[in-house]
Amino acid sequence: MRTDPSRLGVCLTVAAAAALMLTGCADAIRSAGSGGGSEPSAAQTTRQVQVFEDFACPHCAAFHDHYGGLVHGLVSGGQAAVDYRIVDFLGRGDPESWSTRAATSYYCVEQTLGDSDAAAGTLHGFQTWLFEQAPAQPDDETLVSQAGEMAGDAGDAEEIGQCIAADGTAETIEAAMSDFSDFGLRGVPSVYSPAEGALYNPEEHGDLKLWLTGSEAR
Repeated sequence: MRTDPSRLGVCLTVAAAAALMLTGCADAIRSAGSGGGSEPSAAQTTRQVQVFEDFACPHCAAFHDHYGGLVHGLVSGGQAAVDYRIVDFLGRGDPESWSTRAATSYYCVEQTLGDSDAAAGTLHGFQTWLFEQAPAQPDDETLVSQAGEMAGDAGDAEEIGQCIAADGTAETIEAAMSDFSDFGLRGVPSVYSPAEGALYNPEEHGDLKLWLTGSEAR
């Protein structure tokens, strides 16, 4: 059974012993700060963080709009280690849902372009586009066309198109959903540090930039 998107407007609270769930609560996202803060020193430890998002989730879109540029800048500058785990939380595996189709296209682009600064920039731009398209939910032909256009290289565009047409990243989505469940997460967006078993909580952890870079007061 699908989750009713309108229910995401209710802020989920109390994870374990008092942690405020960031997920599904736009007010909590905004309260995390604008991203200002000091640069990490050599003695500070950058967290290995996973960000769970669903392209059909309006609160994920708000998080991306508010913090996407910050996160991308920190990762590009080597100040943070962030892995985006795109899930079909709202689609619940329905191959016709925007959650699943958009996640598939994102992972196909990621898989084809590999790990490079240029690829990271393309993926950030594609994330923005996918969130913007959620209300219209364009067909797969449009997804393939846009992904290929952003990839630039004709060979890459063809490979991405074949991947999308074949649902070539279903196992990657399933793995992300499995980790999401195993970590005990309850909604999206979730910013999580597996090594610490810590879900980012603006009231507890303060400024997001400082937390991502390991620069907050310990």
